[in-house]
Amino acid sequence: MSWMMSVLGLSWRLFRGTIGARYRRSFFGYVWMVFPAVAVTGGISLASQSGVIQPGQTSLPYPLFVFVGILIWQVFVDAVDVSHKAFDGARSYLTKVNCAREAIVLSQLYETLIIVGVRLALLILLVTVFAAGDWRAAIVLTFCFAVAVVLGLGIGALLMPFTVLFGDLQHGVRVVLTYGIFLTPAFYAPEGSNLFARLIQCSPLAPLMSSARDAAAGLAIAQPGFLAVVFGVSIIVLVTGMLMIRVSAPILVERMLMGGR
Repeated sequence: MSWMMSVLGLSWRLFRGTIGARYRRSFFGYVWMVFPAVAVTGGISLASQSGVIQPGQTSLPYPLFVFVGILIWQVFVDAVDVSHKAFDGARSYLTKVNCAREAIVLSQLYETLIIVGVRLALLILLVTVFAAGDWRAAIVLTFCFAVAVVLGLGIGALLMPFTVLFGDLQHGVRVVLTYGIFLTPAFYAPEGSNLFARLIQCSPLAPLMSSARDAAAGLAIAQPGFLAVVFGVSIIVLVTGMLMIRVSAPILVERMLMGGR
């Protein structure tokens, strides 16, 4: 218990010392939390109107349909990057100060959770105004965002020891996270049994996006079993990832002391 309290206390002090300064340097700091998703949604909606993208039948107005998918994807991507950003940004003192390495990850996670909260609040507001969402929709949206965070954090924790040591791998991960959105139903609702449609439907983010959209439209969740499976797998991946950080942190610090990646 005392170890946990010390980790939480240290992580909060690290977070408090960085978050305010970071957003004070940008006049529109908090706007940038949602502006990229708004810009992409606008572009995709224009492409749909011109016939470039054929989204299929959607349960929500198409701009809102896209916005839900993009926000869940961005939440997932930000969570994947938490562990790497935490350790990469702490190089200057990791080799000089003996502290709980989990606190470094938690301090970075706090910032991500603020961004997630801003995005979630905006989405709930839009769903309330432009769709059939109610308090049940808010609960489902919150749950889907939370699962995206847990899954992304777990995957990022598993990858972190390798991305910190090997810069090329981190570049590869960024490429996958940039273009991987096209392998999710963020922009369209694929139908049929062809290979591409089945690949998108089997994406671990697919039940999160579809469930969030169903709730926003006031419909029953179409894939509750798939959603439960993804949630359970996310918990397992997160626990495994945190164990990976705990085991690999001394090795990473040793490599930093030796001047390596």
